[in-house]
Amino acid sequence: MLASAMFLRTLVAALLALVSASVSAQPVLAPDCTVDGTLSDDGGLKLEIVYRCRSNEALTFQADGDRMVSKVLSFRDGSGVSQPVAPGGWRVEPRNGLVEARYGFDLGGHARAVDTPSKALLRGEGAISLLSGWLLEPFGYTHLPIIDIRMTTAPGLVFASGLPKVGDAWRLTGANLRFAGYTVLGRLELRDLAVPLPGSLRAGEKKGEGVLRLALLEGFTAPQRVELVDWVRRTAEAEANYWQGFTAKQMLLVLVPVPSRRGVGYGRTVPGGGPTVMIEIGADMDARRLFSDWVLVHELIHTGMAFIRGRSTWFMEGAATYVEPIIRARAGWKTEEEVWREWVTDMPQGVRAFTRGLGEASGRENYWGGALFMLLADVDIRRATDGAKGLEDCLGGVLWSGLDGSQRATLDAYAAICDRVTGTTALRGLIDRHFVSARPVDLATVWRDLGISMTGSRIVFDDAAPDARWRKMIVMGMRPTPRVPLPWGP
Repeated sequence: MLASAMFLRTLVAALLALVSASVSAQPVLAPDCTVDGTLSDDGGLKLEIVYRCRSNEALTFQADGDRMVSKVLSFRDGSGVSQPVAPGGWRVEPRNGLVEARYGFDLGGHARAVDTPSKALLRGEGAISLLSGWLLEPFGYTHLPIIDIRMTTAPGLVFASGLPKVGDAWRLTGANLRFAGYTVLGRLELRDLAVPLPGSLRAGEKKGEGVLRLALLEGFTAPQRVELVDWVRRTAEAEANYWQGFTAKQMLLVLVPVPSRRGVGYGRTVPGGGPTVMIEIGADMDARRLFSDWVLVHELIHTGMAFIRGRSTWFMEGAATYVEPIIRARAGWKTEEEVWREWVTDMPQGVRAFTRGLGEASGRENYWGGALFMLLADVDIRRATDGAKGLEDCLGGVLWSGLDGSQRATLDAYAAICDRVTGTTALRGLIDRHFVSARPVDLATVWRDLGISMTGSRIVFDDAAPDARWRKMIVMGMRPTPRVPLPWGP
């Protein structure tokens, strides 16, 4: 009964926080489960987790793989009775409508054993881990449960995730825990950078600030940390200028030192519940190498777009590949000619995907077939609106409508919103021709109509070409875009 009373008090506190923070008429949702965690560094990073879930049926708490199971130090139900693990996980019966579970977890040992930035790793006394790397998932509900997570940390330790905050809790909603994003735990540098809310830089829109949580794991020198924070801050500004506001209300970006790499390495975005991004940084990093790289800009674009289900990797990767050099050009970090040279050189890698259907694209075809599709969409939107709108209005409009990077959607749903906000049928038409019907693209004709040719390594523009008017709008945009100065000046 004591546990039940504690759970009810937690629910009341969550409800009061929601009511006080609410600015709309949306219904207030109470969590299905609360998680109270304690992070300590007694002989390595350790977690003590207390789960309390409202349920009249038994719940089974599952680990994400055998390696995680091996690091669960103990598992007890609400009465303190140890529960053995079975092939399906730990099963706990309810008492008075409440399922309670407690377990310890060797976080440091798990991160050391996994040792990959795509899942979990340890740097010094700080770890990056997918949420599913240490939090067991409750199964038994007929819906995706809402889970509120609170974490108490020992002095000097921190915890952060990409999930939104509801009062003092990090809330996971609308996503399976196994698809949720990264967390950081332990001793590491954590900074909250203010960013403009999505869409808030549009004319006449109310201004507001979101938060970009930046985590730097141990292993960077003090001068490198200064350069990395500056790089992230300026890149976020460049992104916000393109999207007319940042890509997310809140997100977590983790920079991981990888001494064996050169420059900027692998990047990964995991959007479930709240956007999170991991970027590997090599030991030889410096400011010029950072700002000449594309990975961070590319990954942040992903955080502004919903995850598209169903053979649509080409759409997500194509958008990020196409928009990335545009953002850097508008920031003043690339020239228009450099962008077109990159496209003329690399887009041929995506042509074959159109003959098979974009849903069958693989490897680099996803990136460059998708990028070619986005170029066609950009031109079609500008043509249909007589230059009033472009692809940025499609992508931004979908984000501002509420379909953000924390959500999953179908390609049809995304296209419907895009066409509504641009007042066209451009995206739907292109999807029907090149995804549904697999109609090939004559890339030579595309370049000719845009007035693009390459002589040696030099791009030549033909302003008399049929689509030259739209070409002039694509890279630098229709609206003046503030430049983002580089650290070393013009």
